[in-house]
Amino acid sequence: MRNSLISYRRIILNIIFLIAMSIATCLCVVYEKMMFLLVCLPLLTLSVFRLISVYKGIIGRISFIIRAVKNDDYSFRFTENPNRTENVLVNSALNEIKDVMDEKKRLIREDEKNFELIMECANIGIMLLMENGTVVHANSKALGIFSLQMISHISFLKSQSEELVNVLQDIKPSEQHVVRYNTEIAEVNLVLSCASINYKGKNLRVVTIGDIAKELDNQEVKVWENLTRILTHEIMNSLAPITSISNTLIDNIDDSEKIGEGLEVIHSTSERLMNFVNSFRQVTRVPMPQKSPFYLKEIIDNVISLVDFQNIKLEVDINPIDIMLYADKSQMSQVLLNILKNAIESCDSDDKSYNIEIKAFIDNEERIHIELSNNSGKISDEIAENIFTPFFTTKRDGSGIGLAVSRQIIRLHGGTLLLSKNTEEKVAFTIVME
Repeated sequence: MRNSLISYRRIILNIIFLIAMSIATCLCVVYEKMMFLLVCLPLLTLSVFRLISVYKGIIGRISFIIRAVKNDDYSFRFTENPNRTENVLVNSALNEIKDVMDEKKRLIREDEKNFELIMECANIGIMLLMENGTVVHANSKALGIFSLQMISHISFLKSQSEELVNVLQDIKPSEQHVVRYNTEIAEVNLVLSCASINYKGKNLRVVTIGDIAKELDNQEVKVWENLTRILTHEIMNSLAPITSISNTLIDNIDDSEKIGEGLEVIHSTSERLMNFVNSFRQVTRVPMPQKSPFYLKEIIDNVISLVDFQNIKLEVDINPIDIMLYADKSQMSQVLLNILKNAIESCDSDDKSYNIEIKAFIDNEERIHIELSNNSGKISDEIAENIFTPFFTTKRDGSGIGLAVSRQIIRLHGGTLLLSKNTEEKVAFTIVME
């Protein structure tokens, strides 16, 4: 405060001295006092020079602040040197301006971090897009859908789906589009919705991206669980007494052959219904996984040893060979065995050379992919649509629960099981473990 008062006084004294020298010089000229003029003129020049020097210093420091702000550099600070009292007031004021801007910048950064945190908490992909397709920000969910570490422009997605890039470029606020997108493991359907927002003074589009299949899968599971619990309860209550009575009557009848045959039919029918109910139970009562670490190669080798490949050629590619799973070993073996048996059974023609491939690898997101495929020919669209539906089967003696139970097991492990390839050359089922 004392330095500021001294600075004020020095500036005022300089101005008063300049005014006094100007008046004295004018009087010397008017009254032709040359001796006084020779003294007053240098003093006047010195006062003007000093004021110009102070003015240039102030303008220079203000220009420096403007350049620093443009370059987003707030690390500077002007020296408040008490030995140069004419600079103390200006430097102090400029430093105060700098502190205010510093605080504003800190608050803006906090707002940006909070904004990004909100985006990360959303259980859906979110992208902020400029009109030219530049990606201002994309949350981890969006990057996960596209299997990317980062993205700066929507054109990076062109190799996977040109349709997706066109929709991202043209989508307008309040619009919604469904787009097919090729991931590393399969083709998925994405639903895109758009809204507008003003962010950092720019009009941006907020595009939300969701995987339709995952949502439908989750709804499918809930529907089937509710349905099968109801059916299990009702059918079991009805069948239990029928089975018990029929067994009793069969053991005690020795006079009427027809009655005995009828009761045999009742009994066998009851048993079939009981087996059907037990199949329902397997779908809805898959036990929670008892997880432990183990090498993937170990269970693949065990599963291979349990099946007869006949004349089918088998290829196994695990890269790296020491991939480890943290899962329920028994349940994972059951899933792999179900899929492998299906692959073998679909190779039912004698006039074709069949191959079965088992591949495993780790992607950029540290997810483990296990693919089982064969060259048995394309599965029809009608069958492919219902292939994971419980009790849907094309086999004469099949229960139709193998793939349904397998998918439920993988879901309980936090992964996915899907028909990832379906062509004449290759049919593949892929397990993705997060």
